[in-house]
Amino acid sequence: MEYMAEPINDQISAVDNAVLTPFVRRILNREDAILLNWQHQSLTGGAEQASNLYRFAGAASIQGEEFPWSLILKIVQSPADGKGETTSYSYWKREALAYQSGVLSQLPGGITAPRCFATEEKSNSAYWIWMEDVKDEIEGAWPLEQYGIVARCLGRFNGAYLAGMPLPDQPWVTRHWLRKYLDHATPAVNRLIHSMEHPLIRRCLPGISAGFFQQIWDERLEVLDILEHIPQTFCHQDAFRRNLFYRKSPAEQPEVVAVDWSYNGIAPVGSEIGQLIHASMAFGAVPLEDAYRLEQIVLDGYMDGLSEAGWQADPAMIRFSYTASTYWRNAIGAFAGEMVPWMLDEQYHPFVEQVFGKAIEQVADDTGAFVGWAQYLYDQASRLKASVQEKERSSPPSHNCSCRLAE
Repeated sequence: MEYMAEPINDQISAVDNAVLTPFVRRILNREDAILLNWQHQSLTGGAEQASNLYRFAGAASIQGEEFPWSLILKIVQSPADGKGETTSYSYWKREALAYQSGVLSQLPGGITAPRCFATEEKSNSAYWIWMEDVKDEIEGAWPLEQYGIVARCLGRFNGAYLAGMPLPDQPWVTRHWLRKYLDHATPAVNRLIHSMEHPLIRRCLPGISAGFFQQIWDERLEVLDILEHIPQTFCHQDAFRRNLFYRKSPAEQPEVVAVDWSYNGIAPVGSEIGQLIHASMAFGAVPLEDAYRLEQIVLDGYMDGLSEAGWQADPAMIRFSYTASTYWRNAIGAFAGEMVPWMLDEQYHPFVEQVFGKAIEQVADDTGAFVGWAQYLYDQASRLKASVQEKERSSPPSHNCSCRLAE
């Protein structure tokens, strides 16, 4: 999908004292703050081509004393092809509308969003989101135990809606996200099946045949049907290390600030922790050799969080939801749907190298190293599929089990 080309640098350079002063006064909680100076820098760190991040930082004077300040500007652009439908898995306005609605200002369970100072729609082709510059209280890499604390907060967050908190029902809240993501991947999957001998693809998929990949692809509809009949809850849907910041709340309780709410929506309970485990490893926050320890720590924390929210989960159902959604999202949707077109088209190689911080060949080899882990997820989901399906047939829908939600 291509996005509108906007003279962003010119617009950023035009940001002036009048624009920044109201935000800085809110940051410092002083209406008499006077802006002294500032600068901005472009930030990178994800695989999102449709947005740009900038940090503005400087100093302000309050009664002659100087105070530092900083804030983040996220610019999200509209699709140039006009395919920015509200129901799309990647609807470009979703995050801005979530902030405008107030949904993100009242999240439960120790999950919160950055404080939003303003959202501005620019000529119907871009949104500017001015928000808090969040700092993580843990310097460097998180210890594995930290992921358990975060998973516990995610469990309380997801569990609160299952225990009775109303689900957001605005039209921009995505539903059936994984189904749409896989539908979007269909052309790339077909291309992959006919490109298995490409050198980069062979490095990505050592020992995987076109026939096996076709088999996995053909199974997706059955898996999606089961996932969509699991109790549904409100989810961030991209809660991995780069999008998460840990701090203590004013009450000294653990608080997880989640950024990038562009995929927020209704999804099966258990699916939320997939990115916390898989994407955190894929982007280098946790080494692959710690995968099984990380998984157990996260699953334990998440189950505790669901229980603390007042919702008792079936461990087998949670494990199925987590393994199935993680496998088909990442091994199929993300790899085949996004990575394969990038791998097969050299013009995208610099972008991939920027996102991952390494040469394209090393990205391919690192992807190949995940084949064993992906096979483990697939085997777990396959083993649990029949029992979860049988329980779905015999159990009445639970509160907020909004299965097969209408768009």
